[in-house]
Amino acid sequence: MTRGPGGAPEARVWSRRLGGLIRSDFHVHTTYSDCAAPAAAPEAMVQAAQEAGLEAIGITDHIVSPTNFDRPWRVRQELPAEVGGLRVYVGCEAEMQGPDKPSISRELAAGLDFTVFAASHLHNIGPEVLYGLKPPEMAAFMIELMEGAIETGYADIIAHPFHAPLSPHPFAEVVGAVKRDALLRTAEAAARSGVAIECNPRFLVEAPDAAEWLFSVLLEGGCKLAIGSDAHHPDDIGCRGPGYGTEEELREIGISEECLWRIEERATNRPREG
Repeated sequence: MTRGPGGAPEARVWSRRLGGLIRSDFHVHTTYSDCAAPAAAPEAMVQAAQEAGLEAIGITDHIVSPTNFDRPWRVRQELPAEVGGLRVYVGCEAEMQGPDKPSISRELAAGLDFTVFAASHLHNIGPEVLYGLKPPEMAAFMIELMEGAIETGYADIIAHPFHAPLSPHPFAEVVGAVKRDALLRTAEAAARSGVAIECNPRFLVEAPDAAEWLFSVLLEGGCKLAIGSDAHHPDDIGCRGPGYGTEEELREIGISEECLWRIEERATNRPREG
């Protein structure tokens, strides 16, 4: 990462070359997610993706409980599969509410274009987990959740690893407590199963050293990375703006086109081991 005098990061200028790394965004929320901005109507998010010059967008509204099961189908009713050359996929962000407790079933997942699984939303598990675990325990538990998502057989992407909203322990602190060998084994398991792990360039801004270490271990384990913005507002689509690391910074830490997940190769299109 480019540093200025005294080791501080230099001011970044966001850029995305046509045909570069950030061609798609497969972690996008709309107003069907309770946490999205009022401006995040499905049509507005698609328009923002077109303005960003993306080739594909994946809508991933939250499914936490059965009351949310209809969200992907309501989005699909509003959006065509293609708009002006932009491919529009509809999936969901499901939850691992325990190592063996996914919030969606295989049958529900089968009707979606792809699935993203959160393995770090401890606030949806309980306050005793969110506030009761110290960073080493939290990191180990998140590894268990990631492995559980892989073992479902119908996860395509694991979202924002080790980022726990509302936690008293920030991303960098949790990542700092991760055991390298355990993470490497998880990355290798993801690679064998064809499951990608999300690379959100936002973490290159918020915690550059932790993010660089995390992504380097995932790459060493051979799993694919899926670049996603976790957009809750149209301005975030395509990882735009100073809140996200640049394509140049992604390349500096070893991320190339060959490392990236493509929906055409999604894991749930292929038979699983065993």
